[in-house]
Amino acid sequence: MTKTNKKAGTKTAARRPRTGAGQRAGSRNSGKEATPPAAAEPIAPAASPSATPARQTKKGSILALLQRPKGAAINDLTEATGWQVHSVRAALTGLRKEGKELVRDKNEAGVTLYRIAEER
Repeated sequence: MTKTNKKAGTKTAARRPRTGAGQRAGSRNSGKEATPPAAAEPIAPAASPSATPARQTKKGSILALLQRPKGAAINDLTEATGWQVHSVRAALTGLRKEGKELVRDKNEAGVTLYRIAEER
């Protein structure tokens, strides 16, 4: 069976409707019993949570830079994450919404630095 694409004027093969998983028409295994999956080995518990290093996330790297005494410039944050400037600013807004207090200062060269305010 073929269909004609009216715009391109070409013919393509029509697709059959899909059946559910394991319900293929004319399946060879229709009379056979399904084999059970292999028994999985039990998973050993981790030694301790402190022994396994946590995966470093981009949000975590932003927090680490913002916790420095002098803070971090937007350029530092974009280099650490690989994000664009507007994405870094959105992440800073997200941190504010989470309750983090961000302080914005300018250094001698006029570059804006962001840092997390010290807890009281």
